[in-house]
Amino acid sequence: MDAGLPKAEDVFAQPSGGADTREISFEVSPDLKWDSALVAFLLDLEEECRKRKINFFQQGLPQAAQKLLAAALKADTKIEPRQKPSEPVFDKIGSGVLRAKEELDSLLVFLGEIALSFGRLFKGKCYFRQDDFSFVLQRCGASALPLVSLISLLVGVILAFVGAIQLRIFGAQIFIADIVGIAMVRVMGAVMTGVLMSGRTGAAFAAELGIMQVNEEIDALKTLGISPVDYLVVPRILALVVMMPLLTLYADLMGILGGFTISSGMLGINPVEYLQHTRTAVKLSNLWVGLTHSFVFGIIIAVAGCLRGMRCERSAAGVGEATTSAVVSAITAIVIATAIITFICQVLGV
Repeated sequence: MDAGLPKAEDVFAQPSGGADTREISFEVSPDLKWDSALVAFLLDLEEECRKRKINFFQQGLPQAAQKLLAAALKADTKIEPRQKPSEPVFDKIGSGVLRAKEELDSLLVFLGEIALSFGRLFKGKCYFRQDDFSFVLQRCGASALPLVSLISLLVGVILAFVGAIQLRIFGAQIFIADIVGIAMVRVMGAVMTGVLMSGRTGAAFAAELGIMQVNEEIDALKTLGISPVDYLVVPRILALVVMMPLLTLYADLMGILGGFTISSGMLGINPVEYLQHTRTAVKLSNLWVGLTHSFVFGIIIAVAGCLRGMRCERSAAGVGEATTSAVVSAITAIVIATAIITFICQVLGV
C-alpha cells in the first residue's frame, strides 16, 4: 500500500483490463497492510465494474475490508421512498368522523372536570397558589395592553377610512362616528382582543402545560393527590375571564380614539360633533353585547389552551402541535361564537 493506489479507470486502461474482461477477482497476502484508501478504491472499482457489466468478486480480500466495502455499498444504495397506498374516500371520511368523535369526547370530559373543579371552588375546596393566579392575571392583563392598544387603534383608523370612502359620496362623513363607535363596542373590540389573546395567551397556556406534561410534572401532581385541573387550569380560566372584559373595554376606547383622531385630523370633522354622535349612537345594549362576547371568548381561549396543553404528547413536536392547535381551535371557536351570538341578538332584537 506504500506505492499508492491507481484510479479505477486506470485499471481498465491496462493491457490486461481491456474490453474482453469479464470478471475481476483478488488474491492478496495475509500480511497486507491496508487502510481506508483501499476501501475507497474498491468502492470506485465496483461502481466502474457495474457500469461495464463486469463481475466483481471480493472474496479474496481481507475479511475486514469486505465488511467495510459491504457497509459502504449498502449506504451508497439509494432507497426509494415507499409510497403510502391511497386510502379509499369512504375510509378517509370514516377516519375523520372517528377523529372528530374522539376530539369531542375529550372536550366533554375536560369540560366535566372543569365543572367539578369550579364546584369545589365554590365550596372552598379547590386550592391553588394565589401568587400563581396573580402572575397569570398580570400576564393576561397589563402585559397585553401594548399590543391591544396598537391593534385596536389601527382597527379604529381602518374603520374610519372605510366609512369615509362611502359616506363622502352622500356628504355624511359625520356618521363615521356611528360606524366606528357601534362596530368597536358591539363586536370588533371583543373579536380583535379575542384573536390577539388566542395567539398570545392561549398559545402560552398550551405551551406551559405541554412542557409540564412532557416533564411529567402533571403526573407528579396526581401522585401527590393534587388535581391538575384545580391547580393549573382553574386559575388560568379565572384570570382570562376576569381580564377579557376589561381588555375589551380598553380596546373599544382605543378604537374610538383611532377613529376620532383620523376623523378630526384628516377628514375635517368637528371633534365635539364627532364625540356627540358617538355618545348618541352607542347604546348601553351595544356595550353589553360586546362584554358578552368578551366573556365567552375568555372561556373559549382558556379552555382551548389548557385542553391542548393537558392532552399534549410527551415530545418536543407534541408541544409545538399543541400550541398550534390551541391557537387554531380558539380562533375558529371565536368566529363561530361570534356568528351565534350575533344571530341570537338579531332574533331578540338587541
